Amino acid sequence: MKCSRCQNEDVQYFFENNGRIYCRKCIAFSTKTVNLKPVKNEKKIYYHLNYSLNLEQERTSRLLIERYQNHQNTVLKAVTGAGKTEMIYGVIEYALNLGHHVCLTMPRKELVIELAKRIQKQFFNIQPILVYGGHTECLEGQFIICTTHQLYRYPRMFDLLILDEYDAFPYRDNEVLENILMNSIKGNYVFMSATIESGDVQVLQRFHHQPLPIPTCKVMGNFMMLCHLVYQLKKYQKDKKPVFLFVPRIEMTRQVQKFLKFFSIKSHCATSKEKNIHQSLEMIKSHEIDVIVCTTVLERGMTVENVQVIILHGEHPLFDKEILIQIAGRTGRKVPYTNGDIIIYTNRQTKAIKECIKDLQQSNALSAIKS
Repeated sequence: MKCSRCQNEDVQYFFENNGRIYCRKCIAFSTKTVNLKPVKNEKKIYYHLNYSLNLEQERTSRLLIERYQNHQNTVLKAVTGAGKTEMIYGVIEYALNLGHHVCLTMPRKELVIELAKRIQKQFFNIQPILVYGGHTECLEGQFIICTTHQLYRYPRMFDLLILDEYDAFPYRDNEVLENILMNSIKGNYVFMSATIESGDVQVLQRFHHQPLPIPTCKVMGNFMMLCHLVYQLKKYQKDKKPVFLFVPRIEMTRQVQKFLKFFSIKSHCATSKEKNIHQSLEMIKSHEIDVIVCTTVLERGMTVENVQVIILHGEHPLFDKEILIQIAGRTGRKVPYTNGDIIIYTNRQTKAIKECIKDLQQSNALSAIKS
């Protein structure tokens, strides 16, 4: 026996009720599925950017199209800030104009919303359908942008599925989500991330060709940590530099926010429990607030011009090498602010911190050699 949705074959997860067989592994997902209709576009679908891709981005874009034409699956490794979103536009445009069904999916709702905003402005003659928890009114369309949790609705539907940040929580190491995703693919996939060992296609440079910023590790006790934190944040406040302040636990965000208020540092919290994350991002971009105190919910996919990054209690096991690399990648993403601070305040220098710094230095060295 095999579950048609999550591919489970372990008999202990199956049970019968009123003559119907259920799989306990994926029973939390609704049984409602979508049957996407054949597509015939009257107008050519295209995208437009207000800037040009660099040579490496153009090469990668062409390569992704060629691999799709040859029915090849692709794993794309691109350093943070390489512009991988723009690199997939070409293959999305190509597939849509063939009448193929395309899905762009990622593990977190915040990433889906942020990316959908960009794509809706940059693609023409196509209306992407946005699907995530609490936003499931419209499910059918040629181009679906959704969280990985929503893919159960689309069994064997997508000619092209692009999974961004495929090593991110909650998708990473989740067998049910992985199998549901693979079950939604009719054709081929592109998996993308900055924090994987290797890929079929690799982009080792940021789009502006500047090196990846390297974190600074500051080892100290808890009291001195708070003193240094306030001093650093007041400097950034004076220079009008926005800050992402990462903490390891949700309950810490409110505690830190209250602490910062004593020093007239304006902040908002961003966690998986907050509903106004995108409002907070808009406020920090317009300098209405100084700091977003956040969990790893903002580790990926979020770009704020000239943002500086601070990690509080970097010794916490939550901050593994991959998460630290992604957090460091929030800085230096936009011209002319191609550098930025990443300060890790920690009780001790962990293996993850050392490996993060080493990996980023190696990436810069490889990029320099290639240049």
